[in-house]
Amino acid sequence: MRLFVRALVLACACTGLVGAPAHAGHDPAREVLPNGDGWASTGSGTTGGAAAPADHVHTVRTRAELVAALAAPAPRIIRIKGVIEANTGPDGKPLECEDYATGGYTLPAYLAAYDPAVWGRDRKPQGPLEDARAASARNQLAVIGFEVGSDTTIIGASPGAGITGGSLRIHGASNVIVRNLTFRDTSDCFPAWDPTDSSPGAPPGNWNSLWDSVSLQKSEHVWIDHNTFTDEPNPDSTQPLHFERPYQVHDGQLDITAASDLVTVSRNVFTEHGKTMLIGGSNTSTTDPGKLRVSVHHNIFRNVQERGPRVRFGQVHVYNNLYEGSQVYSWGVGVKSQIYAQNNYIRGIAPEKVVYNWGGTAITDTGNLVDGKPVSLVGAFNTAFPEKKLGTDAGWTPTLNRGLEPAHRIRHLKAGAQPAGRHLVVGQGFATVQSAIDAAPAGAVITVPKGVYREVVKIPVSKRGLTLRGATGRAQDVVIDYDNANGTKKPDGTTYGTSGSATATIAADDFKARDLTFRNSFDRRKHPEITNTQAVAVKATGDRMFFDRVHFEGHQDTLYADSPNVTTRSRQYYRDCAITGDVDFLFGRATAVFDRATITALTRGSDPNGYITAASTQRSNPRGFLITNSHIRSDAPAGTYFLGRPWHPGGDPEAIAQVVVRDTVLPAAIKPVPWTDMSGFPWREARFAEYRNTGPGAGTGTDRPQLTDDEAKRFTKSAYLDGWNPA
Repeated sequence: MRLFVRALVLACACTGLVGAPAHAGHDPAREVLPNGDGWASTGSGTTGGAAAPADHVHTVRTRAELVAALAAPAPRIIRIKGVIEANTGPDGKPLECEDYATGGYTLPAYLAAYDPAVWGRDRKPQGPLEDARAASARNQLAVIGFEVGSDTTIIGASPGAGITGGSLRIHGASNVIVRNLTFRDTSDCFPAWDPTDSSPGAPPGNWNSLWDSVSLQKSEHVWIDHNTFTDEPNPDSTQPLHFERPYQVHDGQLDITAASDLVTVSRNVFTEHGKTMLIGGSNTSTTDPGKLRVSVHHNIFRNVQERGPRVRFGQVHVYNNLYEGSQVYSWGVGVKSQIYAQNNYIRGIAPEKVVYNWGGTAITDTGNLVDGKPVSLVGAFNTAFPEKKLGTDAGWTPTLNRGLEPAHRIRHLKAGAQPAGRHLVVGQGFATVQSAIDAAPAGAVITVPKGVYREVVKIPVSKRGLTLRGATGRAQDVVIDYDNANGTKKPDGTTYGTSGSATATIAADDFKARDLTFRNSFDRRKHPEITNTQAVAVKATGDRMFFDRVHFEGHQDTLYADSPNVTTRSRQYYRDCAITGDVDFLFGRATAVFDRATITALTRGSDPNGYITAASTQRSNPRGFLITNSHIRSDAPAGTYFLGRPWHPGGDPEAIAQVVVRDTVLPAAIKPVPWTDMSGFPWREARFAEYRNTGPGAGTGTDRPQLTDDEAKRFTKSAYLDGWNPA
């Protein structure tokens, strides 16, 4: 029957984006996998529910309707309209983690019972609270788990269609198609603590979750196409640390295990995740050998930490994928795996970090480009890890490679499900960055293509969880710029003031920015009529704000790291950022960590040439600015720059600056007495300190307060961020 259906439907099959406008008489839900398109096309092919009669076609909008459709007779087509919230009860009302908890389980009780100081680190948790955790997890799975049977097509039928918080479980099924859906935040309410599961270079133990967004077990002939997988708006980076380890609430985005076979994974987006795609679940499996044949092509892996994919046993063809953003590794070469990695494009990732050896012997690596240049990725790995060397021949040559193209064509790859305003691209329906911000819902991702955008940007409190990212992976390629200063006149004749001068004002909590530049290009030399020359590039007031590989450019008051008011503490993390200025160019009352920053102190041709910090930390807040593992550089003459001075806005006596500069290279421009008074407030009454700095500007003495080794333990990134783990 399936062969007949395949021949019938192929005549009108369209291989374009599912959900795109179709020609008359065309039904995307009845498309089948084309011949030659990866492992799932072999043999009888993959047709899903294409043969479903009219009464087997279901349009669903709720969890209850989806469950009913999955239980209906096959072959079946299930068209999802809108977003199905999986964590809902029979009445459609949202369910919280507390609603699943049973047996007396609470997270505080669990933490108390299995604290390594009490339980130890040599055995896994057991006992009543572990039993209660497992039972609570089963309660959640009974609600969020959707069992998919054979001969089924599940497809997004409207822009932005998808499942939030759910786990699509294709277990023991054959001939399944999943297309044009956004799978978002499949989070486990009850992660398990395993003190015996350790990661290299990290404290012992890990928190492990169970639920995958899509899980394949003991299934064959499956096509996963044009979907988007994301943890947003609840990435693991927003979770706390427990037992010194990230409290990870997500497992895989797409896991293919337990002797599954003949799978094609095409034109999906995998983003903002850790354990992305696992193929093969056990090193000792007796059923996986000869199975796990998977094709992974034309997918985008963006800011995923690992497993893109990690493979055991299977013959896996990884071709024409785009990899970009932060990661630990992409291709995990596991036991008896045979990965053939061909014509992929890697952007902004070190070559030696693409491959990792997890007990395998070889991987074929051919035609791949790193930032446009051919690179032997296996060679780069072998050079970096000579003790884990891999061979270069996986022992087979793929033939089911429909659509294979040169790697250079992949750098602008488009993939994923149709969005509904949650992933906006400036220039595609939005003429400006601000217009995209205005249209975006909370939690959306806005991509800004290469260029200079001359505009003022404001992100209000209501846009919580917004991500603003440069498209190229290079901050200098994407610049948001304006040139207002404190004294610049508005059309009504008043002036902007310091806060009003900001090129970007960002008030939303959980905001993220990556790979772009904020600049205030006000030039005081061209405007001698303006005496108030503060010119802010960014004013940031939200909590849990993460700036990753972002540049901040200006002169006076470049980066205003602040909070909404004096009673609110805002944590901000600036990682691998570049900050340029001359007078008080890091200032405000936020609790801000500048980690691995490059701080450029510009010369003004005077003495003093400037001041790097002007913190206004409230007395009640023990932590203000931490500059750590960074490099301060300057062309200014020796001994002409201060590390900082205490800012008391409006003469506020409760603003007692707190700044620590530690493990940082200081230039000769830094003064031997690096702190100074401000507006009549003495620096000695502030909370300034250094620790273990180096470089020609480093020094000690009575005028350079230093932390002791014991004190330094209290002035760390984790202490400042206080339970928030953004990295």
